Amino acid sequence: MRSLPNILIAGTPGVGKTTTCNEILSLASQSTPPLNLKRLSINDIVKERSCHTGYDEELQTLIVDEDKLMDEVEKDISDGNGEGGWIIDWHSTAGFAVRWVDLVVVLRCDETNTLYDRLSSRGYKEEKVQENMDAEIFGVVTEEAKEAWDEEGQVVELKSVEAEDIEDNAERIIQWVQNWIKDQGQKDHGE
Repeated sequence: MRSLPNILIAGTPGVGKTTTCNEILSLASQSTPPLNLKRLSINDIVKERSCHTGYDEELQTLIVDEDKLMDEVEKDISDGNGEGGWIIDWHSTAGFAVRWVDLVVVLRCDETNTLYDRLSSRGYKEEKVQENMDAEIFGVVTEEAKEAWDEEGQVVELKSVEAEDIEDNAERIIQWVQNWIKDQGQKDHGE
């Protein structure tokens, strides 16, 4: 049994996943008592551990070897006897074993002009911008998450447009972690 929950922060590129993860970690370290949360950047794993089979020039992205990637993710999640506390930063929920994750947070940016500007400022080609815009508009990541984590309450969709949204979302997630810890303690003591 994990002593801390694992949380997957997902969403299309440009919705603020990494910024939100960093804010969560900052709040966790300031919490009383401090929460030993750590970020697991799936992007970094793909690059650093060669979990890809090449590069798609048209979409400006690595072609992910999902099997190899998930093997690497499982190693990290199981490290430390599976104590948990991972804040997982990735655009998708595909491939993750449901048992690895206690909460899936899908960040959404419903302001298409804002998302378009964020993606364009990254230097993405128009085709990549459009693909990500379409995924966001149609809620692809949310649907993907709900298909896998169909238990009530395991998938939460949060608005991520303004800086205040990121702060509010991080605070809400820290509160959820604290409640999860409290609930686990009650279960352990038969309450």
